[in-house]
Amino acid sequence: MHGGTCKHEHEALMESKQGDESPAVTDDDVFPANFAEIVASLPRGPPCSIFPSVRLYRGFWVPTGFLLNLPRAHALFVERRPADILLASFPKSGTTWLKALAFATARRSVHSPLNGAAGHPLLSSSSHNCVALLDILGLLESNDDDGNDDTMAPPPRLLSTHLPYSLLPRRATADGGGGNSSGCRFVYIARDPKDTLVSAWHFDAGLRRSAAAEGREGGGGAGLEFEEAFELYCQGHGGMAPQWEHVREYWEASKRTPGSVLFLRYEEMLQDPEGNLKKMAEFMGCPFSAAEDDAGVVRAIVELCSLEKQRSLAVNITGAYANVLEDVVVTTAVENKYFFRKGIVGDWRNHMTPEMAARLDGIVEEALKASGFTFGVHQYK
Repeated sequence: MHGGTCKHEHEALMESKQGDESPAVTDDDVFPANFAEIVASLPRGPPCSIFPSVRLYRGFWVPTGFLLNLPRAHALFVERRPADILLASFPKSGTTWLKALAFATARRSVHSPLNGAAGHPLLSSSSHNCVALLDILGLLESNDDDGNDDTMAPPPRLLSTHLPYSLLPRRATADGGGGNSSGCRFVYIARDPKDTLVSAWHFDAGLRRSAAAEGREGGGGAGLEFEEAFELYCQGHGGMAPQWEHVREYWEASKRTPGSVLFLRYEEMLQDPEGNLKKMAEFMGCPFSAAEDDAGVVRAIVELCSLEKQRSLAVNITGAYANVLEDVVVTTAVENKYFFRKGIVGDWRNHMTPEMAARLDGIVEEALKASGFTFGVHQYK
């Protein structure tokens, strides 16, 4: 019943991007000298507290600050670093959890998760501070493994990104290396768009409350009603949106180069966290030994990184993620508590009517049908 309508909406979405005249980047990741001027000329999308300024660039609504930093981010890969691991996600798809799991796994020889994980960085720092965000990394100072980000730690170096696969540095991808294994390894996490939207809407509301309490710009008011946010999402708006295109790119990359891109589903990770953690560790090149498994290392990492554990920590109750770049995200620190809410499957039912859910599902299915990917979230009910 919704098929024709969803096809029409998808076609309308494609037509709405016809004003996107973004320049292509060469295989050598060289940007035009006037790139900042080009960014300023790109179509602007509706703002939100998370990303106050987004522009249409090569089919995606990218935060303006991320765009301005693209040349710097690409320059970080002037030399190929095949040992690097990039944790990729669409915003509000399980990023915080993925970062914690990957950091605890890759650094377990230095920071043991056993015996209460005494002194572990994840007990005193947000996972966002432990794993640096590539999208703004060129604008930040690097820190060591005991401080904040992981940029100066020994291989494998861990970084994270919200960039679509097509906007990544070519030298970082297997595609950019001619299909060989000279690129980095990517771990991507995908989540049901309905739950992703709900999570983003609550996150935005939390940021508005925080801004209002501190008397900052962007505070006050309830922001968009959920129905308004839903309409924009269906139209493909939002930071790094459309989500379904973001997912499609990584899905197709994982099929082209399975040794370079590991594609994980948030819902499956919730169902079997230990099994998926073992899969991720194997892919990252640091598999768990039988002795570690017997000693409870896998279980200890899952417990350390669990929503319940992380949400209860002082750093995630009163601390903040100091991501303070103008036009990248909000221009003050983001309180860590807003990164932790329910983290469950199906919370969309508390916000959407069945008709709304069917409409969004239809748009996503129509957009992804040629890729062969389906969210198939009915399996996880």
